[in-house]
Amino acid sequence: MIRNLKVLIAAAMALAAFGALSATAHAAEEKFHCSVEPCRATLAPDEAAGTTTAHHVFVLKGHKNGQEASASFTCNQLTGEATTNTKTATELTFTNLAYKNSAGEVKCKIGASETMTINFTSCGYKFTSAGGSTSTAQIHLICTTAGDGIDISIAGVLCYKITPFTASGIGYHTVNLPRVVTATANVTVPAALVDVPGAGNPVCPEDVVTSAVYTTGNTLVKAESDPGGVAAEAWFE
Repeated sequence: MIRNLKVLIAAAMALAAFGALSATAHAAEEKFHCSVEPCRATLAPDEAAGTTTAHHVFVLKGHKNGQEASASFTCNQLTGEATTNTKTATELTFTNLAYKNSAGEVKCKIGASETMTINFTSCGYKFTSAGGSTSTAQIHLICTTAGDGIDISIAGVLCYKITPFTASGIGYHTVNLPRVVTATANVTVPAALVDVPGAGNPVCPEDVVTSAVYTTGNTLVKAESDPGGVAAEAWFE
């Protein structure tokens, strides 16, 4: 009886250790998956998310003329594309990025006024997979030309430039059949990396930025063969 009990305890301990190792391995293996290779991933509006989270909302807070000030920017969708040569990847870099309104124009709203434009210049977003299941994955703004950033203009005035940064707050999950990936965003951008070339101009809401938060912005990541453009499946696990 005692010998059998010892055997059972040893087996239970082995299973527990195996479970812990499996959990660790799974956590370390979060990846983007595509059913074809090479694979082109494209960004599209997450219409199923509803009118609140499907929109991309970026909030800047700071000071204007010595007073507290804030501005909320809203865009309907983010477009862009990334290519991977393999069926699995731990990072995807999206280029040809553009924030657009519901009519497909490269415009966004500040308050109720649709006078804001966002220019990515030579920059793109690199998304890494680690932490994606817990919405702690990283986003990296990378630019191929020195001095570039995301230029935010209001009524033709360059008010802000977001320079290259790394921040966490991206989540991924798989939806639908055929499968696609939904990416969620709740990212705090380092305020020190938001320049204000339009400081002093009355068109620009802040002269100094103290907080920059990407509050929402659900996006679908769809896949297709590259070349060919034949629809494929994308998933995250």
